[in-house]
Amino acid sequence: MIGYLLRTGVFLARAAVSSRAPVSRRGMRVQLGDVDTNLHMNQAAYARVAELGRVDWLVCSGALKRWRAEGCNPIVAEQRLVYRRELRPLQRFVVDTRAVAIDGRLLRVDHHLLVGDRVHTVVEVKLLLVGPEGVLSAERVAESCRDLLVPALVVEDWIVRG
Repeated sequence: MIGYLLRTGVFLARAAVSSRAPVSRRGMRVQLGDVDTNLHMNQAAYARVAELGRVDWLVCSGALKRWRAEGCNPIVAEQRLVYRRELRPLQRFVVDTRAVAIDGRLLRVDHHLLVGDRVHTVVEVKLLLVGPEGVLSAERVAESCRDLLVPALVVEDWIVRG
């Protein structure tokens, strides 16, 4: 838990000094505490890594500052993980995080865990924006997220293209 808090703090500090960008790409390494008995990163660690990428994206994209000013908080409503290749102890990888679509009241954020151009895992997260009066309407979500969306990462046969 302490390690996770320290990593979150490092991500926040890095994001605070980074230039504003709609895509977050952060290098990481598989921590020994995230390894299971099969000697690869366990499934819970993938969700934590995606959350770190999302924190970085929230700060770097300016979304967190905007939503806080509007009195909104992003809440994970749905999360889907697709595992393709394992990540081994101490292996370096990059987490690519970007907002790619709006589906009604949900903002879809994609996380790709990459080693080189090879996709090891995809984490698709759908966020609800909750304000003082509850979940924002589809119109308010579209308005609040209009300049945060970027094209999805192009992946063919689990390899990043372009």
